[in-house]
Amino acid sequence: MRLFTLVAVCLATVFAGEPMPVAQQNALVGKYCAVCHTDIARNGGLSLEHFDAARVAPSLAAMMVSKITGGVSLETARAAASDPSAAALVAASMKHGAMGAAGIPIPDKVTIGQLIAALAAKASGAREWSVERGPAVTASILRELPGANKGEAAMFRLVVTCNSATHESDLQLAWAPLPKTGSLSATIDGKATLTYDVEGRESMGNGSPAVTGPAAVSLNGSGKMTLPLRTLAIHSDFQTGKLEFSFSELPGEARHALAVCFSADEGDQ
Repeated sequence: MRLFTLVAVCLATVFAGEPMPVAQQNALVGKYCAVCHTDIARNGGLSLEHFDAARVAPSLAAMMVSKITGGVSLETARAAASDPSAAALVAASMKHGAMGAAGIPIPDKVTIGQLIAALAAKASGAREWSVERGPAVTASILRELPGANKGEAAMFRLVVTCNSATHESDLQLAWAPLPKTGSLSATIDGKATLTYDVEGRESMGNGSPAVTGPAAVSLNGSGKMTLPLRTLAIHSDFQTGKLEFSFSELPGEARHALAVCFSADEGDQ
């Protein structure tokens, strides 16, 4: 117990101290995360192969906090700098996190704590739409639902992408910290409801024989989903509360760029 308390105090100091340099964050993510979350495997619906801590989307940083800590809420992760009980929860939760999935010895708790602190800071604004521009336009947003225990949360990240040149698109829902299976439905603007079976297995991107269940589903699998004007409500076997994403808050310029790849709702034209 004394050792555990000392670790928690040490982590609280880490969270309150100087942020981990971007280069070190990138090196850690490249070594321990990107080996499984590759462009090809896309475990959990994401790739960290080209991760750059200097430009990471807030919603992605939040999901990484959840996976590394095994489900600690953003509020708890941020409170660890000044609240010993929050720091203790983060310290205890690390052993359930995903750092060991690469199959190599993990860093010490202080180093992991520094990475968590850096990502938690970058997750500021995760509950609002963030837009990234490149060959494709990507908009993402995060929602949290209370976990089974105090200080924990389930995170759900919605990512909408459109490549106007190729018309390739996706509207993906991902969740953390754990894979889930079951049924899921998505209701667009309170009208049309689409249903999905969340099933299957994911292999590690690093060639490890270990497999997991799915942690993401494409809601635009048929390529015929309309881009919501107001809301997208999600109901599933593995959520414990109301999950809704507001599309009315999506910036107009981003909506225009994304709508190119989605079918129009004739009732709203």
